[in-house]
Amino acid sequence: MHTFTELRQFADDLTALGDTATAALVRQAIDRFSTWKLEAGGRLLERALDKRRKHEHEPPRSPYFNTCVLAIT
Repeated sequence: MHTFTELRQFADDLTALGDTATAALVRQAIDRFSTWKLEAGGRLLERALDKRRKHEHEPPRSPYFNTCVLAIT
């Protein structure tokens, strides 16, 4: 999180020096990365929940089944 704070401070410093164009680009990059990170996290959570739901509908397997699978492989 320190990186985002430092980048925001950098954008503020650029604005104070009069370079608003570069400051806007830095802020835009921060916003885009934050949006991407949020969307990627949402997709990851959705896949994990789907996988969990899929396994909830499967009947429980006995230890004997697991032993047989290990013996076959």
